[in-house]
Amino acid sequence: MGKFRDILFARNAPAKANLDNLFAMPSAGITLEVSANLVSTGSAAVCFKPASGAAFQNTSQDFNSILEQMSSTKPPRESTDSLGYRWIIIDADDLESLTTEIHSVNSTLESNGFGPQLLCSVFPMRDKDGDRKVYLIYLYKRGTFYPFAPLGGEKRDNERELSLQALLKSDLPLESDLERWFPIWEMPL
Repeated sequence: MGKFRDILFARNAPAKANLDNLFAMPSAGITLEVSANLVSTGSAAVCFKPASGAAFQNTSQDFNSILEQMSSTKPPRESTDSLGYRWIIIDADDLESLTTEIHSVNSTLESNGFGPQLLCSVFPMRDKDGDRKVYLIYLYKRGTFYPFAPLGGEKRDNERELSLQALLKSDLPLESDLERWFPIWEMPL
């Protein structure tokens, strides 16, 4: 009866995240370098909302020790933004290693019960001949990516975002609903 009620009222379970979609990033990185003059900054981050209460406090030390044991040559950094979101920042020498580490952080959070708190993973890219950045944002709950191209202040380059979408459509599972292309203005990257 419950399933019938869900169908009748158009309630569907949310799609399960597919963390393996992250492994499409190195291929997308090649496309971006060749066709858009963009390269990885050597950093990426996972953003999540820390759970409140004793459960999160009790596992926080375990989580930090897991992060310290990760195979990256540089230890992960942490930051908390003004909205209370926690960022785990990874540095690596190449996009393949960076992707593997970001996948590992997401998997660690998920396997330790923090899956519902995971928001996104962010891969900043920069112009080879300048400092201008664009970000490829992976939406955890959707299993999709979208480009974010800030201009300065709280303005974004929609034209560049759409051109990157067209460029990456065969490399990445892209978010088709443009209303879900949320700007993230305060990133510690």
